[in-house]
Amino acid sequence: MKKSFTKIDLEEIFRKIGGMLPRSVEVFLLGGGAMCFRNQKNATKDLDLVFKNREEFKEFANAITALGFVEPKRVENAYEEMKAAGIWEGRNGFRLDLFVSKVCGALSLSQDMAARSELLGNYGKLAVKMVSNEDVILFKGITERLDDADDIAAIIRSAAINWDIIVKECAAQSKARAWYGPLYNKLTEIQEKHGMTIPVTKQLQKLDKRAALREAYERRTGQGLTPAQAISELAKLGFKKKEIENAIK
Repeated sequence: MKKSFTKIDLEEIFRKIGGMLPRSVEVFLLGGGAMCFRNQKNATKDLDLVFKNREEFKEFANAITALGFVEPKRVENAYEEMKAAGIWEGRNGFRLDLFVSKVCGALSLSQDMAARSELLGNYGKLAVKMVSNEDVILFKGITERLDDADDIAAIIRSAAINWDIIVKECAAQSKARAWYGPLYNKLTEIQEKHGMTIPVTKQLQKLDKRAALREAYERRTGQGLTPAQAISELAKLGFKKKEIENAIK
């Protein structure tokens, strides 16, 4: 079994890293680490940290390397799929999953996310900010790690969640690829497993269907069909003309 680390352990790690940095670095704390400091879980096995730029990431990476952290030769598939900028492990088995701007090759640290974050503390030259409960839910809502659904349930039990923020951020980050479906699936899993009622599942399902329709329309027009022909094809599949038009606005 992999060892878990409490918030006392985490603060000690932050202080050591902050003491090694040659200049100020700001990092945003996601996942289980943020949950520990909000008393939503007792301990975590690793830290998910995101940097605004590669320069600060490099300074941080140099500091943890000097402290004895190394990049493991092998990691679990679920973590490889997160597309981290780097994964480091300490001698005591503690792991740091580091990202630059984008997490899991999907969600970016947006200006709104940064604005919603709260300062955990300054540890030497290291400023650690925790992303909001809503953004922890969103990040965990699109990943496939084993405990994410249970973690989201724990957050929901402990805090008043503004679901509108989650849907709005999900929409803002669904331009290149829609994330409504994965989030809907994860929240539905939580409802079934934990007996919770999450008020935005129907809205996410509707947005996912609309995004899928838009993608199907764009695929057909990209293959040479006229807009009218693409709409006609989709209508033959059982979609109503009005919902197709709403999807492609």
